[in-house]
Amino acid sequence: MGAAKAVSGIAEQNRQHQNQVDAVNRSNAIAKQNYLNQIQISAFNDQRKGEVFTAQLKADAASRAAYYRQKELNQAEATRAITASDQKLREKITEQMFQSQANLAKAIEAQGTVLASGMASGQSMLLQLQQAERDFGFKQAQIDATVFDATKAYGIERYGIDLDQYSSNIKANNAITTSAAVAPSASFMTVRPIEKKPPRKPSALGPILGGISTAFSTGTALGGEDFWAEGFKEGF
Repeated sequence: MGAAKAVSGIAEQNRQHQNQVDAVNRSNAIAKQNYLNQIQISAFNDQRKGEVFTAQLKADAASRAAYYRQKELNQAEATRAITASDQKLREKITEQMFQSQANLAKAIEAQGTVLASGMASGQSMLLQLQQAERDFGFKQAQIDATVFDATKAYGIERYGIDLDQYSSNIKANNAITTSAAVAPSASFMTVRPIEKKPPRKPSALGPILGGISTAFSTGTALGGEDFWAEGFKEGF
């Protein structure tokens, strides 16, 4: 019975130890697999952040390129409008110059007509000459006023063209996107799990001593001191 108790105790002890070893190995395997999974997840997230940042850089570059193209178009439109305004002013000034020459020709003609008429008295001739000069002055003043108004309108139109160009440039500048402001940072290093050590194999001394104790207890119960005496005599 003592030997059976010792053998049974050793077997149970080994079984419990093996279960503990299996549990530790299983825990280490799970921790290792989780560690590898976390590394893969971090690598995927870093790659994804890099791809997103690259796409943002391309979008920002395209936005700035669109801004410069729009600015060029705004300049071209402003140049066209200024050229048209300059042409309109030149045509107006040219028209008034011809009218001024025609007015001067009429004034000279009127003065020549008055001077050629010898029948009029000196006072009436002077009045006619003064009237011709007044007519010439009024007409010339009208021509000068027309040129002045055209020049003023030209300045106002140029100012409006500059304002439109400035407003269009500001609108194009506000449309610039800056989504890639800061470069993404890499993920923190995954913490490596600490491997658990398997428990030490227990000693067989405990079950053996337990078996000896069981043998003594059983001998005492069966024959007391006489049983043990006989046993020792017979070499038990």
